[in-house]
Amino acid sequence: MHPHHPHHPHHPHANQWNGPQPAPRALWALVHANFPQTRFDGIYNRRNIAGTNTPSLHAEGRALDIGLSANKPTEKTIGDGLFQAFIDVAGQMGVEEVIWNRQIWSTRNPHIHAYHGHSPHTDHVHVGFTRAASQQTQVPIMLHIKIGELRTGLEDLSKAFSNVG
Repeated sequence: MHPHHPHHPHHPHANQWNGPQPAPRALWALVHANFPQTRFDGIYNRRNIAGTNTPSLHAEGRALDIGLSANKPTEKTIGDGLFQAFIDVAGQMGVEEVIWNRQIWSTRNPHIHAYHGHSPHTDHVHVGFTRAASQQTQVPIMLHIKIGELRTGLEDLSKAFSNVG
């Protein structure tokens, strides 16, 4: 491994990437506070992208997996809403990629398209940050607003259904 590679033990920032970074931690706090049914599926995990030799963004602690099931209607609605919200604020938040329910958006290919990776991501939303953005401790206000709108919409829907019959 080359000494300038960030995982080389003598690289000046080698230890910086040996754990969860601030931005995915802040994002999890916001998401879980608004959607307690979400499950924490991890930030830091020193591994490659499944089925490849390419290190995952989780290997540097700059991706968050939000546990939701695409097979449960309410969880799918939350996942769909978060997927779109993360894409909408990607520029402000420094998002590099978002994967959910066989779909991906990335800065390399910035439109929603089919995801054919090893995991279909039907049990979690994956959101990965750029290295620079992963150091942010605050989530953009626009994402707070979008998450609030999503939560309010779900609450209104739930009330409407409970009043039926």
